[in-house]
Amino acid sequence: MTFIPSGEKIVETKKCRLSGKEFIITDCDLEFYDKISPVFGGKKYSIPSPTLCPDERERRRLTFRNERNLYMRKCDATGQDIISNYTSDAPCPVFLRDYWFSDAYNPTDYGVDFDFSKSFFNQFAAFAKTVPQMHLIQ
Repeated sequence: MTFIPSGEKIVETKKCRLSGKEFIITDCDLEFYDKISPVFGGKKYSIPSPTLCPDERERRRLTFRNERNLYMRKCDATGQDIISNYTSDAPCPVFLRDYWFSDAYNPTDYGVDFDFSKSFFNQFAAFAKTVPQMHLIQ
């Protein structure tokens, strides 16, 4: 049984395309999607209702994070031995936490211009490989 918050009405029942579980879309969900739909050049681009259940959507949001494995590696800035969430062959530079928060480097050096003629996601993936990451979130 799915929990429906009081005051919300079920607009649609869908089947998750990955797990096959049924899930609901409420009127408040659709209002939220409409509210966050982007506007470019005066034209609103509607966000469609999801095709994945809430559990699968959360799983996708969290897949890029490593919360379970730790690795010995060197800080890419100082060369100091560190324990990190990132392997030594990670595509991005990994900095010791204290160095990452310090003024020893300029984070704005990693800024790039956005190219509207290219895919956002391809540009973001390339950007993420160049920006230094903190060795651990503590």
